[in-house]
Amino acid sequence: MKIGTGTAFIVAVAIHAVVIIALVVNVSLNKPERPRDSTGSNLHATFVEIPPARGKPTGSTVQKPVSEPKQNTGEEIKQDTEQKKRAEQEALAKKIEAQKAEEQKRQEALALRKAEEKKKAEEKRKAEEKKKAEEKRKAEEKKKAEEKKKAEEKKKAEEKRKAEEEKKKAEEKKKAEEEKKKAEEKKKAEEEKKAAEAKAKAEAEARAARQKADSLEDDILGTEDGQDNGVGLGSGGSGEAAGYGAKIQQQIEQFWRIDPSMNGKKVVMSFTVDSQGMISNQECKGDRDVCKSALDTLDRIGMLPRPPVGCKDCNNVMITMTPKI
Repeated sequence: MKIGTGTAFIVAVAIHAVVIIALVVNVSLNKPERPRDSTGSNLHATFVEIPPARGKPTGSTVQKPVSEPKQNTGEEIKQDTEQKKRAEQEALAKKIEAQKAEEQKRQEALALRKAEEKKKAEEKRKAEEKKKAEEKRKAEEKKKAEEKKKAEEKKKAEEKRKAEEEKKKAEEKKKAEEEKKKAEEKKKAEEEKKAAEAKAKAEAEARAARQKADSLEDDILGTEDGQDNGVGLGSGGSGEAAGYGAKIQQQIEQFWRIDPSMNGKKVVMSFTVDSQGMISNQECKGDRDVCKSALDTLDRIGMLPRPPVGCKDCNNVMITMTPKI
């Protein structure tokens, strides 16, 4: 329990006051009494043996009377007592002053020590706070560095993943393009093969058709058409009629529009050609679509080459037509 400077001072003064009072009371109670003499004499003598002086060993010992100290009167005793009291009071006052000074020094020393302790405690507290702040700063920097490192690692992993995905997509795209290219090449090769086969077949059929056309007995037939003395082409074996019939057939084939559905379907066309090459009386027997296409071709042509003069078999024409693709 700490006691303030003022309180300590008051307690010290109270203690010293009690001591002074006790001393005064003790002095008053212990006053010296006048010595009593039964003989009524105030003088008392005491003989003291004095040793012989040096150098005189033969000297005798003489006892001189020693007088008693002079007895003080009551006034002197009172003055002496007051002087003692004053001396004691002065001594006590000096002691109190000395104690005050000592107490003040002690309090000052205590205050100085407390100030130093407080200063040290404050410095220690600041040092600890600084240390904690430094540790906190380092911990935060470490945490930030770890977070930055993790973020960079995550970013690298994400970039690597994206790069792998892009690479995979590029490889898949390339593979798909290669497969598509192969499929297109395969399809093209198959189409070329089919086209070549179709072309070869068409050429073979064309050759067969040309071979067949070489025989006018199979391609051009002659019949009566009601004209006076008129006969069809190829009926009489006239070479001029056969040549005119082949010329007409070639011209029709040149303008004839055919499609694959008409391939190999044989029709027989018959019509009349006047001396100017005008066409009339067109007829066709066989597949309806092929006949329609052949008659449309005659309409587009409109006129045929004039029949040779004097060729009676050239006016009435009957031709067998077979589309070839």
